[in-house]
Amino acid sequence: MAIGTRRDRRDKQKRQRQRHQGQQRHRSSGGFGNQLLIGGAIMGAIVLVVLGLRAAGVFEPPAKPLDLNSSEFQVPAGATIGTLQPDQGNAHIPVGQKATYNSVPPTSGEHWSSSAPAAPAPWGVKDAMLPNEVTTHNLEHGGIVIAYNNLTQAETDQLKSIVRALTGGTYRKIILEPYPPLGDAKVALTSWRWLLKLQSVDQIQVVQFVRSHYADPNYAPEANIQ
Repeated sequence: MAIGTRRDRRDKQKRQRQRHQGQQRHRSSGGFGNQLLIGGAIMGAIVLVVLGLRAAGVFEPPAKPLDLNSSEFQVPAGATIGTLQPDQGNAHIPVGQKATYNSVPPTSGEHWSSSAPAAPAPWGVKDAMLPNEVTTHNLEHGGIVIAYNNLTQAETDQLKSIVRALTGGTYRKIILEPYPPLGDAKVALTSWRWLLKLQSVDQIQVVQFVRSHYADPNYAPEANIQ
């Protein structure tokens, strides 16, 4: 009888050890799975941060300094940089309503008021085209909108570098955006009523246009507004 009791105790202890080991393996497996989920979430968050920083230009090569006093950027006396466009007025229209413009891209005309989406848009380099009804409001405030299409990556990087050099100094009110409707040029610079189209990234003409038309109170209805 004593022998049977000892055997029963041993069998019971063995079963307990087996259950305990099974529970440990389960907890270990579950813990590893949780670690994978947490690690994946952390990596996803890191990727989103990196993409956001890249969109903001943090990883772009630093803009080369531009000596705006250099003779090559001076606008010759009596020279006209760009073509003057007819004035289409500056009436506000409800957000979402489409306007009709007399040029591509527009240089004046109806535009959305200050509401969602933001009109005017924040200044700077954009990764996607903004609605014309937004950027026309930027022009009304004396800003420069630079549109581009069908550029190589090297040309795009060059244009971004020029714009960042300009906005890092005196000329903060500039928007640079890809613009798929642009079919007859690779770069188009606009200010209120002025348009210049280029077949390549020409740093001299870009800077001269900005210098000539930036926040010009003779044309932009609200040139003093930031």
